[in-house]
Amino acid sequence: MDKEDALFTTVVGSWPLSNTHSNMVKIFTDLIQIGLDYPCYPQLVDMTYQFLSPLSKKVPQLEEIDNKFYVNGDFDIPKQLIALEYGEFINNFFNDHPDLRDSIKGTKACLTGPFTLTFEAILKNDLARGIKPIIFKEPRAVMVDWIVDKFAELLNQLGSAYNKMGINIISCDEPILGLLVGRKILFHTEDFIIDTINKAISGIKGLSSLHVCGRISPYLRDLLLKTNVKILDHEFSINEQNFKVFEKKHFDGTEKLLAMGSTNSKFLPSNNKTINDYVENVEFLKKYIKKGIEQYGRENLIIKPDCGFLPLGQTFGENDGYEIAIRKVKNMVLALKELK
Repeated sequence: MDKEDALFTTVVGSWPLSNTHSNMVKIFTDLIQIGLDYPCYPQLVDMTYQFLSPLSKKVPQLEEIDNKFYVNGDFDIPKQLIALEYGEFINNFFNDHPDLRDSIKGTKACLTGPFTLTFEAILKNDLARGIKPIIFKEPRAVMVDWIVDKFAELLNQLGSAYNKMGINIISCDEPILGLLVGRKILFHTEDFIIDTINKAISGIKGLSSLHVCGRISPYLRDLLLKTNVKILDHEFSINEQNFKVFEKKHFDGTEKLLAMGSTNSKFLPSNNKTINDYVENVEFLKKYIKKGIEQYGRENLIIKPDCGFLPLGQTFGENDGYEIAIRKVKNMVLALKELK
């Protein structure tokens, strides 16, 4: 994709509905009908569980116990890949609804990255010996280079498989990187972080994306700019400090794009508020998006929500949580269309 094709809309991935096929069809259809350019398959389960649970059924050294995951020894990446059904959902959807394919510019898939997956895997037995826990009570797999590297290879293979399915944007979601890389790096070297990210996305021939939540430190920004990732995807609505971290010069003269979070996806219910009170109106979003265009240039920019909407189901219930989320995306799409 040329930079002149930028300034499109997409979403991060997760939604506050229960994990059923009919809900996936409903969400994907709604996203297309409201005019989203690159809909992502609807992610309706926890982002780490989605990949670690099926992997634990193929790797004996990765155990699932009471929804927690434990690594107890060296392991091989299974020859039969996991979690391909989400990409297959997209292809099957358009086989069933060929009339909707021409309504979009392309599709997106989200894959949980190696640092975030290993952050949720607890070391056990000999692997845990001699490792002092940091942040958590137990030592985690993210602290061990060779385990992170194996997960990066797994993501490389998954990205390649999704690429072959014809998915246009494939995101490596790494929310934990904002914690691992602040003023300094926890556990690893700068070269290891860069090499791991590059390895994880190396199978992606289309647009690779990296989503990191929260406030981005200048150190993490510079590190990500050194990677081969094409799209840097971050929160801006809830973390406006990121406007001071990223500058237009970081993207001019490069192939990189900035996916700017433009609608808040993390908030709690308040008394006496209606659904409309939680949804940014079109005029507000037009001003917000215009700010991004003026600061970064339309040729460098992608518009999307801050993060996924899965938590809204827990705080508002499925019906209201989904209504809030889909209205936010609809207004975001309308705001950009009116600006264009």
